[in-house]
Amino acid sequence: MNELFGQPYNEADPCWVVMCYMDIMYSDGRFIRAIECIVNRWGYSTDGAYCNFPDENSPFDEEHFEGVEFSYGYPPKDEDTIVVSEAVCSKFIRLACEKYLQRHPEDTEKVKELLDKLSFWP
Repeated sequence: MNELFGQPYNEADPCWVVMCYMDIMYSDGRFIRAIECIVNRWGYSTDGAYCNFPDENSPFDEEHFEGVEFSYGYPPKDEDTIVVSEAVCSKFIRLACEKYLQRHPEDTEKVKELLDKLSFWP
């Protein structure tokens, strides 16, 4: 499996779910699309890997949170779900993009464009 961060994940680090999400998006060939959606605060999910932003207009309490939610598994268990701050999310996006560009330098302009949007996050 092609991965950016690689397994095994240290499950003592709660951010392992974020790294797993990035690895799944990369191995599925959806990395650029996922990053594009995240930097636009849309979220992006596939079976087994989920990224969500809060929806304060939702009638469901579980959609009211602060930050960015990442989940792993089908269906994800509570212990495989984490909400991180936008700052932490931004850190992992930048790190994943660095790793991605080491393998795909031909996508430098597209990744730079996405990271420029990320610079407007708080």
